[in-house]
Amino acid sequence: MARQKMLFSFLLLCSILLTACSPKTQVVESAEFTQVQTEFIQDVDFENIFASLETLTKEPRVAGTKAELQAAAFVAAQLKMSGYVVDVQPFDFERYVMPESHRLVVEGFDSPLSPAPFQFSVDGNTIGELVDAGHGLKADYKKLDVADKIVLVEVADTPFKELVLSASDAGAQAIILYFPDGLEVNKWSLGREGFEEFIPALALTYEEGTNLLDFIKSGKSANAAVSIKGARIETAASQNLIATKSPVSETDDDIVIIGAHYDSVDKAPGASDNASGTAVVLELARMFKAIPTNKEIRFLFFGAEEEGLYGSEKYVSALTKDEIKRSVAMFNLDMVGSAHAGELSIQTIDGSDNTVTKVASKANKILNGDSIKTEVGDRSDHTPFHKAGIDAALFIYNPVEEWYHTPEDTVNKLSKDRLLNVAKIVGSSVFDLTFSGVSED
Repeated sequence: MARQKMLFSFLLLCSILLTACSPKTQVVESAEFTQVQTEFIQDVDFENIFASLETLTKEPRVAGTKAELQAAAFVAAQLKMSGYVVDVQPFDFERYVMPESHRLVVEGFDSPLSPAPFQFSVDGNTIGELVDAGHGLKADYKKLDVADKIVLVEVADTPFKELVLSASDAGAQAIILYFPDGLEVNKWSLGREGFEEFIPALALTYEEGTNLLDFIKSGKSANAAVSIKGARIETAASQNLIATKSPVSETDDDIVIIGAHYDSVDKAPGASDNASGTAVVLELARMFKAIPTNKEIRFLFFGAEEEGLYGSEKYVSALTKDEIKRSVAMFNLDMVGSAHAGELSIQTIDGSDNTVTKVASKANKILNGDSIKTEVGDRSDHTPFHKAGIDAALFIYNPVEEWYHTPEDTVNKLSKDRLLNVAKIVGSSVFDLTFSGVSED
């Protein structure tokens, strides 16, 4: 405690001096951290992170459910223990309810099939000839008559939604998608937009799909029946949590944001996705509460990310023009602890560098000896911020682990070193931005 008070006093003095002397837009380049910055990131406590992980993963935290509300209450309680006032931002959203049953039967085909619905698969009950539609491109349908038929499509690079809509436009009654090696069924979404124009869609493994393709090419009559029942969209309620750390100076009104979504998909404890990000942001909030900063820091916890980025979209839509202008950086932590995923990736919507990627790459070079290449990625809560003109980036270990969005996404598959790595990279980056006057220039 005494060491922390001494650190606070020293930081306060440095903060005042920097406010008076440093240009607001200057980027501070250095080959190593300052002493106070090093002491700050050494304050990361894995026991705190692990305790949050254990509590958050007791059950799935599906958006709009009691479990998600309980997770929000836990997050709020932790923030209050760290000394924050917590603002709750409620919102309604459209939630997709997975089908109660689904079925695919192909006449004369004896091999077993284990079809899976997509998120946002629509209800339907249809019988028709099963035809090969190649990769499901519009050019493929120009050579085929698929009216009132069921199409079999091999997924390549085209988004699932486009494949479903192209089949629908061509007159197909249903679509069966099968995936290249390495992709898993029962994890994929068609997205909410266009739902009213969708046709019933089911997914197969690559082996199942190629077996069906061989069956069709053998020249045998391939009549199929597709049934999806109980899928629907309903209105539900969720909430964002906002904890704000005020700056010690009134001369700099910039805002730096650190965020993570705390909901999970159905049947998944969501340790990696995304109790990991939530737990790390909670720990960073605790750490930053103890030091003076020149910029305002907002710690955001989003609901209903898995249903379509509803929480982050709600937050951004409620910002004033002044708040958007003042928001200079958004760090989004999603799936930041898996021991079995790929390497740490920093992603922006267009793959371009910005304030977040630059300062984080600098931090990683000091911590781990190399910079991090910025990649393209838009499937998380940084997206609405980017669209609003705010520099934002996603931190994620990628490619993701094979059991993401399954009951196997448990705490024992997380890595202490990887969780601490992200906590230190993001913590030191935000320290730079809020204490040392780093910006995009």
